[in-house]
Amino acid sequence: MRVLVAGSTGYLGKHIVRQVKERGHEVRALVHDPGRLKPVRAMTDEVFTADATDPDALRDCCDGVDAVISAIGLVGWKSKQTCWDVDYGANRNLLLEAGRAGVGKFVYSSVVHAPALEGLQLVRAKRAFEQELRDSGLPYTILFPNGFFSDFDIYLSMARKGRVYVFGDGGFRINPVDGADVATAAAEALGAGSSEVELGGPEILTHEQIARQAFHALGTPPRITRIPAALLKTSAALLRRLTPLRVHGVIEFPITVLTHDVISPTTGDHNLAEHYRQVATPGLTGDGIRPADRR
Repeated sequence: MRVLVAGSTGYLGKHIVRQVKERGHEVRALVHDPGRLKPVRAMTDEVFTADATDPDALRDCCDGVDAVISAIGLVGWKSKQTCWDVDYGANRNLLLEAGRAGVGKFVYSSVVHAPALEGLQLVRAKRAFEQELRDSGLPYTILFPNGFFSDFDIYLSMARKGRVYVFGDGGFRINPVDGADVATAAAEALGAGSSEVELGGPEILTHEQIARQAFHALGTPPRITRIPAALLKTSAALLRRLTPLRVHGVIEFPITVLTHDVISPTTGDHNLAEHYRQVATPGLTGDGIRPADRR
């Protein structure tokens, strides 16, 4: 099978490239910046360079492709584009091109279902694309992963500086999931019928427990400061009023995750403590693939 992996230079995309290649499929990587593909370049058979927000640039990217896996999503607030340009628009452009080319399966990695998140612009943009995909007539799988382990490396970074800040009493819960486990689900979906799959990690943890795991991985005593959750919620409200969508549309998402329970069905084979031990060990290259996952 020839598989187009969109967003293949991101944290999840790199894992997907590896998982798809290991199953014996050909990989066509859709990239915006070919230089960022270097960590998994040896696992790709073809590279198609395009800005997915430009439908003309995507022309022919799906020709000869059996399936598409999209991990396209806006990362960071420095972009001039918004979540509606990327999470909705770019994925819609890719879907239209996949339909034109007669692709047999479209797999999309979206975001966790959680009541507190549904009103956020980023999530609304993703939900809008999900509906486009359902209505497209193409066989599809939509993945709904919880926060990735890499998102919680911020706790490790704070722990290295000697103190971790948590919100409320530190008791908000989440079960983050490893990108490798989400990539496995994406690769397995290639041979399945239409489906929608929720993916959380195997452990439901409080944010204070996550902070303590970070200190433990570094072998340093925990120093944790609790900040009233209301302060962060107020900050989010101010961001919405004072900054453009391209800024607050990205930042309000992690702020909301930090101040609410966000829990998915428990799945996956990897746990966060092991991820922290490996990231804390010298030798991680920073490409989102742990040394133990390399081939």
